[in-house]
Amino acid sequence: MPLTIQELHPVFAAEATGVKIGSNISPETVEEIEDLMAKYAILVLRDQNCTDDEQVAFAKFFGPRETPFGATTYGKGSENRLPMYLFDASNIGRDGEILPLDNARRQMRLGDRLWHSDSSFNPLPTKWSMLSGRVIPPEGGNTDFADARAGYDALPDAMKVRLEGLVAEHSIWHSRVKGGMPAEMIGEEQLQVLPPVYQPIVRTIPRSARKALMVGAHAGRIPGMPVDGGRKLLEELTDHVTQPEFVYSHIWRQGDLVIWDNRCTLHRATPFDDTKFKRDMRRTTVDEFAPSWAMVG
Repeated sequence: MPLTIQELHPVFAAEATGVKIGSNISPETVEEIEDLMAKYAILVLRDQNCTDDEQVAFAKFFGPRETPFGATTYGKGSENRLPMYLFDASNIGRDGEILPLDNARRQMRLGDRLWHSDSSFNPLPTKWSMLSGRVIPPEGGNTDFADARAGYDALPDAMKVRLEGLVAEHSIWHSRVKGGMPAEMIGEEQLQVLPPVYQPIVRTIPRSARKALMVGAHAGRIPGMPVDGGRKLLEELTDHVTQPEFVYSHIWRQGDLVIWDNRCTLHRATPFDDTKFKRDMRRTTVDEFAPSWAMVG
């Protein structure tokens, strides 16, 4: 049975009904989801209330699953409390309580409130993220999404020509410090484990063949340009892509699973009272295979 679609925004994002995630997904449904993602870039699946095993199994249909980094990368206090392939996007510790303000994982998450694309700081490009809402705070905590395809389409022709062939340096440490994480929390070991990588500023997305801007908070420098000038251009492009006409704000319900294409969208977390309310969000991420332009810096 084909999925039923309700569009959520004039240029992208849709709610899909008619599928329950897990390991029992037909090849036809997999292809239909691939086609819908090529069109909408974001799919909202309501009332999934999935288990960890179901979420991990579902992700496997769509690409190699990314393994979250642990304390060696992010620092003491950032140990993952979830099974393999599940990234912990919550404010909850191993003891089930709200993380203290000085916790390393909490500090890392500050940068999530900036517009970004998941794992663009990895040499292996990230295809999709799948985030499930297990515990939702009573107010706040929306996730905002921006369509980087529509943003690219709206650029002046002269800017499109200027951007062709340019690459940007992406680093998680750039976005973490920009988001408020104290620089002294980042040690040499972390810098060596996750060095900067280079990504094209304009990408052509497989399946849809649409071009999109690959910018956001992880991008901090354009090789061959003065640092300030390159950073200004990247910020201008991010501001352009995140104009209201290109943004969908998702209001979470418990049981939601939201899938987004990191290759052609940006997203950001929005604030809620995270010292008072628990928010349990669990993400699976699937990768592409590395193309020739994925260069480690």
